[in-house]
Amino acid sequence: MSDGNNVAVEVAHERAAEKGSNQIVTTQTGIRLFLVPVSTALIEEVTSKIADPDVPLWHNEAKNRDEPNPDDPNYLKAVERAGRERGIAVMDAMCMFGVELVDGMPENTSWLKKLRFMEKRGQVNLSSYDLEDPLDLEFLYKRYIAVDNEIIGRVSTISTLTPEAVAKAEERFRGNKAR
Repeated sequence: MSDGNNVAVEVAHERAAEKGSNQIVTTQTGIRLFLVPVSTALIEEVTSKIADPDVPLWHNEAKNRDEPNPDDPNYLKAVERAGRERGIAVMDAMCMFGVELVDGMPENTSWLKKLRFMEKRGQVNLSSYDLEDPLDLEFLYKRYIAVDNEIIGRVSTISTLTPEAVAKAEERFRGNKAR
């Protein structure tokens, strides 16, 4: 610990100040957002829920045994699908935990009517959401309306500890030991 404070907390405060996470950002559509770092533990928890597919086996007649076949086209597609699902899960976590709506949810629900229209056309699936639940609505608004790739990138940046920040914290920690 450094000066009675947790080094990780100190680095987090410095990174927040350096990366501008304590600032309100306004999207191109005028939505004001407060960006918050998302913990690595949460991201790991979310991504761990999506299992890798099992490697299929094939029977090697020459050796009279079953062997893994990581080149199976269906397996490769399943690996790709799992990777996509993990990416979506990370983006969902970044939307929900890394973005606060400064002005709250809009009173105008035309955005939800548009999402329902897209659902009727088979372009989005809202069936797993309770459209009467405020948290589900907040997530849908963030995910489909308020947050774009630039915002996800910024949340990702403020959520990641760089090697430089770790080295700086370690140096401070070593320096306090000598006192």
